[in-house]
Amino acid sequence: MKCLTLSIFLATSAPTFANSSFNEVRNIVFGANPNSSDVGIQIEMKNYEQGRLPHYEVTSSKFIVGGVNHLLDRATRTLKDTDDYYPRLEKLVHSNGACFTGVWTMTEANPYSGFFKAGSKGLFIGRASTALTETERGDPRGFGFAGKIFPTMDQNASVKTANFFLVDVLMGTQRNRYMDVKLTNNPSLGFRASVLSMALKIMKVFKAVDSDPIYRPVYPISEMGLATGEKVKTPKFMMLETDKSVARNDDTDFRDELSIRKNHANGIKFNILVNDTSKDQAASEWRRIGNIQVNESTISYGCDRRLHFAHPKMK
Repeated sequence: MKCLTLSIFLATSAPTFANSSFNEVRNIVFGANPNSSDVGIQIEMKNYEQGRLPHYEVTSSKFIVGGVNHLLDRATRTLKDTDDYYPRLEKLVHSNGACFTGVWTMTEANPYSGFFKAGSKGLFIGRASTALTETERGDPRGFGFAGKIFPTMDQNASVKTANFFLVDVLMGTQRNRYMDVKLTNNPSLGFRASVLSMALKIMKVFKAVDSDPIYRPVYPISEMGLATGEKVKTPKFMMLETDKSVARNDDTDFRDELSIRKNHANGIKFNILVNDTSKDQAASEWRRIGNIQVNESTISYGCDRRLHFAHPKMK
């Protein structure tokens, strides 16, 4: 479960600088694995190098170790850190994912500011994931999507990114395909008796560090690239859905389903919808204002173990 949309991690080394270029972050995700003398890390990296899908088990035993509440510590830090990647980063909740590169484009006139404004266009890196351990059809899966927008089309420009976090159902539910779900910044909690205890622990921790443990604001996007004197206006709700033109497939693991090399030669188009009044995924108020076109995907150590998405705190 997406830590109720917060990506919790263990960072074993000092973070990098907050400003990064698209190529710098892309190289972390798509580049060669780093050298390490740690046998456990070497085994992890070999799985990726040999093309095997990792299946990290998510367990609450990692949350509190030796009397130290790592969940609380990481939740506090992830709301403050704006770094785009770490030397190593172990996600405790959304461990299994696939990463993408592409372009964020706003196509429709709308009242919002910054990079929601029509005509805004920037490079993009994203990560699709499942909450907890389950990755395959037949098991309840909590699909998530984290996005990182670069306010430039210059791949080498060092910039501050804007990040967002969307989820389908936090505790997970039966879904045949990732591409058939709608992901929002204020998802439903859902119910699974088998993970209820873990969910309550996570909720309690995130309630302690932020006023709303479920809703993730998207104001970093509306505050990005403001014109002089431009007033900030942010949509309350944001939703992502796969465009109907994208062919669906029946691969069992969501990471295979989303593989561009395997299934989507023309890339994947995700539509961006917003509204200010209803969090209901089926509400008529949703209005499409743009899209994310991704044309490159990978399952990698850098994607699962290094990439970081800064989480905006409630204002």
